[in-house]
Formats: sequence, structure tokens, C-alpha cells
Amino acid sequence: MQTLLRFFYLSSLILWIGSIFFFSFISSRSVFKILPREMAGDLVADIFPKYYLIAYICGGVALVSTILYWIMGYSSSSIFYSFRVALLLIMLVLAIYSGTVIRPNAHELRIEMRSLSQDTAKYKELQNGFRSLHKQSATLNLTIFLFGIAIVALTAYNYRE
Repeated sequence: MQTLLRFFYLSSLILWIGSIFFFSFISSRSVFKILPREMAGDLVADIFPKYYLIAYICGGVALVSTILYWIMGYSSSSIFYSFRVALLLIMLVLAIYSGTVIRPNAHELRIEMRSLSQDTAKYKELQNGFRSLHKQSATLNLTIFLFGIAIVALTAYNYRE
């Protein structure tokens, strides 16, 4: 059981962090480089629900497997596991907030912007709102990524064969 919990924990954490890395630093940059802006935005908007679903599932699995590992007495350091659980919980809450609050609001602004001429004051107001939401989302995404890297480093440091 110990090995299975460790497998679920590590697999889910690495898949989550890997998906953040791939989407943020590789695929989204290529999409916006190659496709026209509006088409690239459509593609990314289609990817986002799946991207966040990965975060919810992987974050949930990592959190539950870590808690079970701790409850079953496999942990020798309660401070380390408390810190890990806290970081995972923060990461999951940030991902849920970003995916269920920020993403839908940004999507609505983007759709509304398309119905307006770029020369209008309303368009510029919506664009500023969209940019603000995008900045919040990117900041949360980077925070989740860095916390995930920190957890991987701590896990590697505390790994006992």
C-alpha cells in the first residue's frame, strides 16, 4: 500500500507540474506565434477546461494520497507532511479559483470584446479587464508551478530507499 500511495502521489504531482510547464512555456507560446491572435485565443480557450481538469484531478489525487500516506503511519516527519499537505492544498485552491472564477470571467470579456470595434472606449475597458484577469491567472499559474517544484525538491530530499 505504501508503494501504491507513493506512486499515485508522485505520478499525479509530476503530471500536474509537467502539464503546467508544457502548456505555459511551450505550447501556448507556439500557438500564439503561429496562429492569428483570434484563432490562437480560440484554441487556448478550448484547451483551458481540459488543462484545469488535469489540475483538479492531479491535485486531488496528490492531496488524498499524501494524507492517506500520513494517516497510515508511513511518514516519519509530521512537519514535512504538514507542510506538503498545506502546499498541495494551496496549489489546488489556487487552481480551482483560477479555473472556476478567473477563466470564465476572462472568457466572457473576450467574447464581448469581439462584438465591439477596437476603437471604442468600451473595447479598451474590456481589454484592460481581460489583461488584468490574464495577469492574475498567469501569476497563480506560476505560483502553483513553483510550489509544485518545491514539493518535488522536498520529496526528493526526504526520499528514503
